Parts: sequence; C-alpha cells; structure tokens
Amino acid sequence: MNSKKLSDNSQGVSRRDFTLLTGGAVVAGLAGCLGGDDDDGQDLGADENTVIASMPALWDFTRQVAGDGDDVVEPLDIVPVGEHGHDWNPEPATVEEIDHAGGFVYMRDFASWQDDAASQLESDGDTMVIDASEGIDFFDSPAEDNDEHWWVDPVYAQDGIENIADGLAEMDPDNADYYEENAEAFIEDVQELHEDFEEIVERAELTSVVVATHDSFQWWNRQYGIDVYSPVGTSPDDSATPQEVQEVEEVMEDEGIEHVLYDVGEPGKLAESLAEETGAEILPLSPIETQIDGTPPVGGDLVMEPDWGYLEHFYKINLPTLETALQAE
Repeated sequence: MNSKKLSDNSQGVSRRDFTLLTGGAVVAGLAGCLGGDDDDGQDLGADENTVIASMPALWDFTRQVAGDGDDVVEPLDIVPVGEHGHDWNPEPATVEEIDHAGGFVYMRDFASWQDDAASQLESDGDTMVIDASEGIDFFDSPAEDNDEHWWVDPVYAQDGIENIADGLAEMDPDNADYYEENAEAFIEDVQELHEDFEEIVERAELTSVVVATHDSFQWWNRQYGIDVYSPVGTSPDDSATPQEVQEVEEVMEDEGIEHVLYDVGEPGKLAESLAEETGAEILPLSPIETQIDGTPPVGGDLVMEPDWGYLEHFYKINLPTLETALQAE
C-alpha cells in the first residue's frame, strides 16, 4: 500500500480543474486500507519511513506535502473508515505501533489519546512528533472554550500545512526542498478555496446556519461571519435538551432558515427531527473528521469515497451546502 497524491499533476484540486478523482490507485492511507478492529488493535505496518496522521484532515495535509516522489515518507491515517476522528479511540496495541513509525502528526487538545501518545513519543525520542497546531491560537467560541477546530478554516489550515512541511523536512532532510515545494503548491489551492468561500458569503442572503450535530464549525464565524447555531455541543456523543431544540427552532423561524445541516460522520436523527418540525431541508457538512466508503449517500445522490481529501470535502460537500443554506445561489 502506498499513499500518493490525488493526481500526478497537482498537489491538490484547484477550483480551475476540480473533478471527483477516485480509483484503485488512490484508495490511499490507512483509512482506505483498514478492515475492522479487534481486541489486539490495528496492524499499521509502520516503519521508519511511515508518518502516521491522527485524523483524516491531517492525513490529507501530510500526503499532499509528502507527494509521490521516490523514497519519500508514506502517510497513513490511523482512523478507520467510518469512524469519527473526534470520538474514535485506538486500542492500546495500536498506539504502541505508532512507536515503530518515523513520524506522528497530531494536533494538541483534540483527543486525549493523541496528547498522551505525543508526550510518550517525545520522551522516547525515536519518532518525529509534529504538532500541526503549533503556533495556532485557539479561542473561546460559542461552542466551547479553547475551540481547537482550526483546520476547518482554510486560512489557518495553511499554517497547519506549513507545520507539517517543516516537520517532514526535519524528519527527512534529503527531501526537504521537495516537501516545501509541495506545501507551497497545496497552500495555493487552499487559498483559492478560502477565496471561493468568501465569494459565497459575499453574495449570501443569510448569515446563519443550523447544525444539528457535533459543532465543529465555529471557526467559520470568526473568519467569515457565519453564525452557527447548534443544539449539540462539540462532542459527537452530546445530545440536545428539549429547550435547546426549541431555541434553535425559534432561531430558524426568526431568521428564515430553511435548511438543517448535519455532520456526515454522525447519525442524523436530530437533523431529521428538526427538519420534520420546521419543514426544513437536510443538507450535509463535513469537518473532515470522517472518511466514508461510499455507502450510504450523504446527501441526495452524493457518495463519498474513502480517499477524499480536504479539497474534496469542501468542494463536494461544504461549499455547495453553504451556497444553498445561505441562499447564495
């Protein structure tokens, strides 16, 4: 198994040539290779050339920087297909396997197992530990104090990509220039994504959305001025009280919101209930925390692929949903 870029001529997918790229050669990274878990944990097959990413967004950032050159590092996504990166916890044996890898890309304060693993690996000193969040200041959002969901903001995502490029260059100095070139090209595409996001917001009739699942999207409020209302907290396991649901229904009525959005990696029961109560339409969102193997569809006829990266999640799911929900069509 080898983790390659999505295409031979691009570090990512730009707005100019975006197409849905799928196929056998790119069911890449661990997310596209793992079967089920067992009590003994996952056999990662990690070695000193492997860089293990702790969740799907970081896996894609890492594979875009790593590229497909000769003798470059191989990124693996530790989160199995169908699992939510914020809620998933590996078996102890799986965490132990990370120690065999050359690098570990994580972000602080996202999941306790990641912080624990990073601390242990740094103490051992044999694995390069890369905090993609380094230098990124979290903030107290309406969803939570110290909100860590920086990667859903394409501007701050660029900082995370640079952090990963710096880490890979330190881990593999022979390919440092190559990693930097890949990072610069991918950052250009992510900057275009930011500009496309801004363009949708500029022509939108509404400034608010309702998310009836895990609220990972408050960084959009600070960057783009979108008010995100959710009766659910930031954990996929949180549930809403009747009062919280009623408050959101009142917001929908007051602001003319006609759509209820949901995280594609979570059950949509609350979204379905809200939609039934308000006559709203349900639309998907992705915080790039889950990869899905194509079933079931996540919205209409939209079928996700397990090798989708950051740009696919935005261009195929998030931007079309926001364009509709914000009445920017």
